[in-house]
Amino acid sequence: MSLFAVTRWWLVRHAPVDNPGGVIYGRTDLPAVFEDQPALAWLAASLPKDPVYIASPLLRSVETLRQLHRLRPVLCDEDGAGTRGAKNARENIDANAIERVPELAEQDFGDWEGRLWSDIPADQARLFWDDFANAVPPGGESFSQLADRVVTAFNRLNQLHAGRDIVAVLHGGPIRAILAHILALAPGAALAFDIAPLGLTRIDYLDAPENPGWRIDGVNLRRYQG
Repeated sequence: MSLFAVTRWWLVRHAPVDNPGGVIYGRTDLPAVFEDQPALAWLAASLPKDPVYIASPLLRSVETLRQLHRLRPVLCDEDGAGTRGAKNARENIDANAIERVPELAEQDFGDWEGRLWSDIPADQARLFWDDFANAVPPGGESFSQLADRVVTAFNRLNQLHAGRDIVAVLHGGPIRAILAHILALAPGAALAFDIAPLGLTRIDYLDAPENPGWRIDGVNLRRYQG
């Protein structure tokens, strides 16, 4: 039996943002809030040991990654004592390399950033929602344009970190774009995926010589109370 590399991705949408005014935000760098500690703890426990850490450059992405790293269960020796190495890794996440990838940022809504949907001229809003995948907000980008830059960066990272576990804390738009890419769907079709804050999407790339391809283990996995 021939051996082949499996590259495993943990795609995480960042924690909810602090947006009491309900403004439009994509590239706007709103901070995340971390009130749902049980959900964070469940997600942290679901992540692999010693992964490559990737984030968009936006604060809500980087800070969510740091929170998840902080909450990871301490690795144990055979006698059950936490290892010094695990403790140091938890404390030194800020000093470790978090790969911040600008191409994985959320959609840029241009002149609409920071405004309420009710403030957008009705004719512009109607054109946008009639063709969400391809409509371009003034000074911004369409979802299809987002998908082009995200997929280019994603393919590069998949090759660069082949055979590794990769934890990528991103945004709803980029995660949907990645799903459309691996399923060979038009970008707009991926808008049907529900990608909730702190939702986990698990995908693997199997670099098999005769039949390489993707495997989806789960989309938008979350901790449910009940």
